Amino acid sequence: MLMLLFQLGDSRYAVPAREVVEVAPLVELEPLPGTPEWVAGLFNYRGRHVPVLDLCRLIGTRKCSDRLTSRMILVDFPLSGGGRRTLGLLAEQVTETLPLDEEAFSGTGIALKDTPCIGEAAHTAQGLIHRLSVAELLPADVQARLYPAGTG
Repeated sequence: MLMLLFQLGDSRYAVPAREVVEVAPLVELEPLPGTPEWVAGLFNYRGRHVPVLDLCRLIGTRKCSDRLTSRMILVDFPLSGGGRRTLGLLAEQVTETLPLDEEAFSGTGIALKDTPCIGEAAHTAQGLIHRLSVAELLPADVQARLYPAGTG
């Protein structure tokens, strides 16, 4: 399977390319008061309001840097109540794809309560790559605030 690679701090991560809608440059985001600090804001994407998560803040402690290789990865997010919506992910060094077999990823043996979206990793020639689970990015309470029932 083809994986989109990116970096958060000193660690490498990947998301399956089949879940990626588009990779876009950074844009000005509208703040969303009352959301966790890792919710970077909201922007208009082809006529729809799309929430954006700062993966550096979600996974680590600092916000994503505004670098030439920093991007918004737009993914197809499965809603817990059914349906799908676009979700933006801020990440650094979004520069390449890499084909990796599904079997290359295995559990790390570490349960991360605050970030269940990270659970498997692969050893590659480029080092350890963690797979990001798009479906597990948003806790139910945050998902309900960002995608209220009945909104298209």
